[in-house]
Amino acid sequence: MLSQPNITVTPFEREDIPALAEIEREEFSIPFKEKDFEDLYNTSYSYVLVARQGEAVVGYVSFNIIIDECSIINFATKNEFKRQGVGKKLMDTLISHCKGCGVRKVFLEVRVSNAPAIALYEKYGFEGVGISKNHFSAPREDAILMNLEF
Repeated sequence: MLSQPNITVTPFEREDIPALAEIEREEFSIPFKEKDFEDLYNTSYSYVLVARQGEAVVGYVSFNIIIDECSIINFATKNEFKRQGVGKKLMDTLISHCKGCGVRKVFLEVRVSNAPAIALYEKYGFEGVGISKNHFSAPREDAILMNLEF
């Protein structure tokens, strides 16, 4: 893994929405649209942390926090920045944010075939707690349900 020491992570701004939608189109078969990010921007319990190299948006994590639980919605890095520490920087910032908000449990669903993501989550202590059959579509695939408790 190469390291990108000049990666910064900040809460997203409305002007980040086109770049986030571009990453979605690159990474997901059924991507969020700009309107979906507008909805997240306007919701009090939804958050998006954006990884930047300089001014360029290179990754993000979107999530909801309700009471003391965090649900990760999407976690993505631009293709040319994969395996360069962007996901680690996002996860470090997410966990710090969650702890600061009193979150006690983080959960997510990940495609069973997404070995790099599963390895990242396990590195942070997430544990598989179940399988959701046919959770994802395009292509249809099961999801591993993963939890992290503080």
